[in-house]
Amino acid sequence: MPFFLKSFSLTSLCSIALLSSCAQVPADTTAKQEQTTPTQPDQPAVPAETVRKASLTGADLFQLLLAEIATNRREYGAAAALYGELSDTHDDVAIIERAVALNQTIGNYEDLQRHAEKFLRLRPDDERAHAAVTLATTAQGDAPATNTALTNWLSLAPEADVSILLSALEQLDASQLEEFAGMLANVSEQHPDSGSLYYVRSRLVAALDRPEDALQLTDQSLSAGPSIQAGLFRYQLLESENRIDEAGQVISDLYRRHPDNRQIAIQLTRHLYQHDQNLSRLKTLYSRFPTEPVIARTYALTAFQQESYDTAQAVFQRLQKQGFEPEANYYLGRIDLQNALPDLAVSHFSLVTEPPYLTSAMAEWVNMARPEDETALIQALNTAREAHPDQAETLWRLEASYYQVIEQQESAWSSLNEALIQFPTSEALLYDQAMLAAQLNRYPTLEANLQTILESDPDNINALNALGYTWADLNKNLTRAEQMIDQALSAEPDNPAFQDSKGWLLYRQGNPEEALNWLEKAFEQMENDEVAAHLAEVLWTLGREEEALERLNDVIRLNPESQYIGELNELFTR
Repeated sequence: MPFFLKSFSLTSLCSIALLSSCAQVPADTTAKQEQTTPTQPDQPAVPAETVRKASLTGADLFQLLLAEIATNRREYGAAAALYGELSDTHDDVAIIERAVALNQTIGNYEDLQRHAEKFLRLRPDDERAHAAVTLATTAQGDAPATNTALTNWLSLAPEADVSILLSALEQLDASQLEEFAGMLANVSEQHPDSGSLYYVRSRLVAALDRPEDALQLTDQSLSAGPSIQAGLFRYQLLESENRIDEAGQVISDLYRRHPDNRQIAIQLTRHLYQHDQNLSRLKTLYSRFPTEPVIARTYALTAFQQESYDTAQAVFQRLQKQGFEPEANYYLGRIDLQNALPDLAVSHFSLVTEPPYLTSAMAEWVNMARPEDETALIQALNTAREAHPDQAETLWRLEASYYQVIEQQESAWSSLNEALIQFPTSEALLYDQAMLAAQLNRYPTLEANLQTILESDPDNINALNALGYTWADLNKNLTRAEQMIDQALSAEPDNPAFQDSKGWLLYRQGNPEEALNWLEKAFEQMENDEVAAHLAEVLWTLGREEEALERLNDVIRLNPESQYIGELNELFTR
């Protein structure tokens, strides 16, 4: 059961014990600022190199060497087994600490508990030993044992940061969490000044979907003493409850108190982007953290969205040099388009060769509709399909779209045929080819493709509408066409394309008055030459000739090259 915020990773007990001997074991660096517990003055960390060699045989020393080699290779399971054997047979605290850290790294909590309990017997006043035992019993769901271990730990070190237990609690199911919630509440009564324990409890009850209780416990944690992690969690709880203004106040106050804390700055940046879009405040955050990717990217994107293109360009150019080339080149290309620099835009779009910005960049390039780019664009699409086969279907669609926008319909047809060889069941490609077939009057292919889609997806409303409209336009299968269009409308009654189809069907069925109502509703939402032409024909049929001519003028206004202009002129001169 996940917690609301990223839990404190316990990939090594180094985070609380500062064992210099386990420096090779990776620790979570995202939250070390809040997690690190100072080494006790009278219990310094003992590096592996200081193990008392007199107590070890030559074979033992060789095993230590093998264990360290395994650790350096990040083969932590092997290292844990080797150190564990030595821990079981020797009372050397440095070896035992190493076994504890490595078993915790690999999540072997049963062995962790065995070694931690031995550590505690040898060092009963060592906070690190108490922490390790508490962690192990928690991860195994042993609430009574955790109760004892945690109580002993807090009795020894009342200000101990027990938030390391969060990763162990993640191992438990809902019923175990409920048991631990009650047990931890009892421990809190014995140790009411432990702010970190209130924080752990708040995270636990939040995982049990009790946000109000979680907020109350977070407030108790903060009352016990200032805590960045509790403050951040309170912010996120308020966000999750849609208490946006309160959440904004919390994160803003945290930033004012801790202006150099990167984690707080990132959360504030995200909050501003989602709820405020305050470019000035984002600029301040960027000025303080210019190399933080989340802040820089958010600032650049917000500047772009607010049409502050010079600012966006400057930041994206910097990001381009910091390892964010695909994103930066994509937005730089779009800025070039805004600045009427198409050649520069193409140069930027062509440099985007990786998802997730690959298809978006190619789409922008396609929409530029430059015939002179055909060779370069088609080559870029081919290269992208080879490099990213999972994107191939979309890239084929973009190629066909490019040929259509530069009015090379036969080339678009060829591209779709080739694509369908590779993806014969793709509904998107079948639909695209059906729409192109409508333009080319290749109705058998249009009908076959749409029927194929509906065989596998009977509720595909776009295919239902398209085939129903096609049959209405061809004045055939009108009963079935009505069923299809009505099914599409029942799913999206306000869709203007579906309303237009309904109107045109009614007209074909000899009901122009009712058809007019549907077509007028469609035209209110979707002014295009096709709907205007339908209205003009229906109005002419109803004898409302002046209104029909007005709609013809709409057709001309909306698309001076519309195919419907000639058809309507012919109708009106009969």
